[in-house]
Amino acid sequence: MTHAELQKFIAFLMKRGWTVFAPEKRPGEVVYAEVQDAAKVKLISEPPLHSFKRFLVPPEETLFEYEKDKLNEVRDAGIKIPKQVIFGINPVDLKAIVMLNQIFERDPWYQERMRRTLIIGQSLIPADVEHNIFQIKYEEDILEHLQFDIFLEVQPLTPARNASASVAGGPTLSPKGRGAEYFVYTGSEEGQSSLEDFGYEDYEHIAFAGPIREEGFDPMMVKYRDALRKTYKKEIWENDIGARCIECGKCTLICPTCFCFDMKDQPDLVGDGGVRKRAWSACFYNDFSEVAGGHKFLKTTAERIHFWYYHKFVRIPDQIQIMGCVGCGRCAKVCPVNINIFKVLAAL
Repeated sequence: MTHAELQKFIAFLMKRGWTVFAPEKRPGEVVYAEVQDAAKVKLISEPPLHSFKRFLVPPEETLFEYEKDKLNEVRDAGIKIPKQVIFGINPVDLKAIVMLNQIFERDPWYQERMRRTLIIGQSLIPADVEHNIFQIKYEEDILEHLQFDIFLEVQPLTPARNASASVAGGPTLSPKGRGAEYFVYTGSEEGQSSLEDFGYEDYEHIAFAGPIREEGFDPMMVKYRDALRKTYKKEIWENDIGARCIECGKCTLICPTCFCFDMKDQPDLVGDGGVRKRAWSACFYNDFSEVAGGHKFLKTTAERIHFWYYHKFVRIPDQIQIMGCVGCGRCAKVCPVNINIFKVLAAL
C-alpha cells in the first residue's frame, strides 16, 4: 500500500463515520490527536507521551443508572460510544492491548468500546532505551502474538527516494511490498472488511496465536520476576525509591497497562436514584488500599511502590501469563524525582 493509498483509506474511514486518532508531532512531544485532514496523516516512530489507553478505558465513564426503589435493577446510562480508529500503534504498545484485552475480558463496557474501535498498528519500534527499555525488536513472528485489526509493516527506503520520503511523510518502495510503501496485514474480520470495502485486497491475514511465544517469556523478564519474587531489598524500596517517591501517581496514569480504578455512586439531587461511575485510580495513592474501619493494606510509600513492581512482574504474569510492563519508558519520562524503572530492575 502506498502512502497516498493509506491517506485515502483514512479519508474513506472518516467518511464512513469513524473518528480517527493518530500521533501528531507538537513542540516538545508527540500526542494522539483527532485527525481533521487525512492528507496529513503519517507514521511517527516516537510513541505519543500519553498512550492509547484513554480511548479504551476512559479516565472517567458512567457505567449505569439506578433508582432508589429498584436497586436490583439498573439501566443503561445511554452513553453512545462513537466508532473510533486508533492509528499508528507500535508493537510495544500493541503488547499492552493484548494485556488489557485479558484483564477486561468480561467487562461489557470495555468490550463494547473494542467492538467499536479499529486498531491500526505499525512496525516502527523506537531503538532507544528511553522508549523501548526491553529492546523489543520487530521480528518475523511478533505479529502472531499481538492483537490488531490492521497492521502496516513499513518497508525499507530505497536510496533513490529516501529524500522524497522524508518530505512526503512516509517510507518508499520495496520488493516485499510489491512496489508498496507498507506491507499490510489484518488481524480481524473487521480489518479485512474495512480494507475490502475500500477496494484493497492485497493483504495477508495473521491469526492470533496467544500472547506468549513458544519459547516462553524473555529470559530477562524471567530474571526480573524471580528477583522480585525471592527477595525484598530494603536499601532499594525503603532507603532509595521509597524515600524519593512523592506518590503523585503520574507513572500509573500514563502507563498503558495500569488499570486500577475506583467506582463511586453519584446520587441525584433529590435522592431518587443516581449513576455509578468508574474513574482511573493509582495504587500509589495513600488511600488506595484503605478499607472500612480505616485499615490500610499498603501503609507506606515503600510498600506501595514495591506492590506496583511486584504486580507488574510477578502477579500479572502468574495470573494471565503476560508481563504487566511492556517497556515503553513513559513512567521514567514523567517521574518528577527521576525514578527510572529500567535502573530499578537492573539494581534488583
